[in-house]
Amino acid sequence: MKINFLLMMLLLGIHFPSFIIAQNFESDSFPEISISMKENVVTVSVNLNKKFTWEGVRAESLKKFPQPWVGLSDLPHEIWFEKGGNMTWRQTDMMFIGNYKILINSFGHEIEASVLGYLNELTGKLDSETNLLRFDSLDYALFYKLPNLIIERSSDMLKWSEVKLTKPLPKEYQWPLSVSMHFDMEFESDVFFRAKINK
Repeated sequence: MKINFLLMMLLLGIHFPSFIIAQNFESDSFPEISISMKENVVTVSVNLNKKFTWEGVRAESLKKFPQPWVGLSDLPHEIWFEKGGNMTWRQTDMMFIGNYKILINSFGHEIEASVLGYLNELTGKLDSETNLLRFDSLDYALFYKLPNLIIERSSDMLKWSEVKLTKPLPKEYQWPLSVSMHFDMEFESDVFFRAKINK
């Protein structure tokens, strides 16, 4: 039996080995992949090393707040930073809309927001050490939509088929953490695996 983990080549239209380790705030880096196996279950962890951008990020407060209706679970506050400098901010059962702009000389890590219902403008700042957003005195974790990430297998590296994961991937991932995929190992004479992003 021979199992080959190519150190999984990650595909973004072309093949390239993943070897970058550090998170890069200023530019996209090659994805980083790690592999482990325990009791015939393979775990593939992929760090997409995505550059931080305000557009398209969802922020979720670490602190949770009680809802106005009895019996419902506490919820975090959420902020959606959208295209064109638009934003939506949910606080328990109330939604606020507004606009944001990236502050000059902040290296893209700080914004100023005008929110309807607030007299003063609010500031948000990304902490490059904790990877958390500080906004209106609360810390927020950041989430991006997860691309279509799959695992494929092959016996000859010519024909590839998708591997069924033990559980579906989430729709989002917390930036800049890795995403883990799990699948059962079926032992064969020769088998190759690769991770792939379908754009």
